Order: sequence, then C-alpha cells, then structure tokens
Amino acid sequence: MGSRGPAPTPTKLKLLRGETRASRVNRAEPEPGGSPHMPPGMSDASKRVWRRIIRDYGRTGVITAADADVLRAYCDAVVRYVQADTALQASGPLSRGARHGDVVRNPLHQIVRDNATLVRGFARELGLTPSSRSGVAGTPRAEIDPMEVFLRGRRRTG
Repeated sequence: MGSRGPAPTPTKLKLLRGETRASRVNRAEPEPGGSPHMPPGMSDASKRVWRRIIRDYGRTGVITAADADVLRAYCDAVVRYVQADTALQASGPLSRGARHGDVVRNPLHQIVRDNATLVRGFARELGLTPSSRSGVAGTPRAEIDPMEVFLRGRRRTG
C-alpha cells in the first residue's frame, strides 16, 4: 500500500513560501545540485520542449541534474500528446471499426488522454503547473538563506 495524502512539499519550496516553524523543515533532506543536461537520443521535438522548459524554468533551481530522467519523460509525453492530438483532430472523433465497420470512438482518444495524464503528473512533480508553484517566489537556489527566511517570518509575526 502506498503513502496516503498529498506528496510532501520539498524543503526548498517550504522555505521559499516562508515556512518559519523549524519542526516543519527537514534539514536532512538531500540537496541535489546542478542543472540537468539533455540526455542523448532524444527526438528533435523532445529537445525543443526540453530547451523551452530549461529556458523558462531552469534558473529557479527547482529542477536539478537529478531530475533529468523525469524531465526527459515529461518532454517525450508532451511530444506524444501533441502528435496524437494532431492526428485525432485530422481524423475526427469517430472512425470505422475494424471488425464490422461500425462507427466507434477513435482509438486516438485513449492515446491523447493517457499522454495528457502523464504530462500533468510529470508537470506536477517538476513544479511546472500553476498550482504546484503557487506561493513560490522564484529565488535562485544559491540565494536562499534559511536563517534570513526564518528571521523575516519572525519580524512579520512579532
């Protein structure tokens, strides 16, 4: 049985959001560093998605070298989604069945839906959705000083 409830918020995100309670901050959380490098063997379309994400989000320090495989899977899922959606729009929502020639729902619906689900899941894990980054003030990782965040929080309340 898996863990229940929402996934725990990473410590860096808690600090960026202004968490001041020491009991809620995991000081022993691993801190992978560096920016991810594009893995070899990616398609040109996946490379374009990778470059866009790194260009728009790479400086935040949330996506690190340890996330390269997840980011690659995200890029591939985005490309598959776009390809399947384009094919679905071109062929229409209905098609002829293989056995009896009856009109059935286009099988591309399932491929589009599966890849949309994958894209959403990977995007949440990487902090690429509006709700997953709400409250995060895109401060680069090197500029985060937990003591300053703590003191700033105490000044607000005290």
